[in-house]
Parts: sequence; C-alpha cells; structure tokens
Amino acid sequence: MPIMMKCGHTANANQAGKPVCAICYGIRPGADEVESKLPSLDGRTARCPDCGKKAPSDFRLPYFSYQPNQPCDSYYCGCYGWD
Repeated sequence: MPIMMKCGHTANANQAGKPVCAICYGIRPGADEVESKLPSLDGRTARCPDCGKKAPSDFRLPYFSYQPNQPCDSYYCGCYGWD
C-alpha cells in the first residue's frame, strides 16, 4: 500500500531514506510527515487536472492527492507523457 503524507499526496520520493512528497516538499506543511490514519476512499472519484479523465480514487494512482473538501480527488493519468 502506498504511503500517504500529511499534505494529502501519496509519497512519490524519498529523502535520506524517508518517504516525502516531492510536489509539496519545502512548500506545504506535511510533505515529510506520514499520515497515520488513511481516509476511506469508498465512493470517491479522482480526476486528472490536465485532461479531466476520471478514475475511482485509489492511493496507488500516480501523484494521487486526497482532497476531502473537493468533489474529486486528484491524480495524473499520464496524458502528457512520463518524461
């Protein structure tokens, strides 16, 4: 199971062997703090902000971000490539 960070993203990098969120590191609090309680994703949808593609919310989605105060969570579907 991927590791959820307190910033809301799943860990997508590591620093000194510890999981971090490279998207938020140094910008948002919680990017280097592991969230101990995972939220329920039952019935939630994630949306790619670049193309609008939707998928059932899942911590394993690339660059997944849990957004409890929004109608959809966020992830990257790969629409612009992976380079």
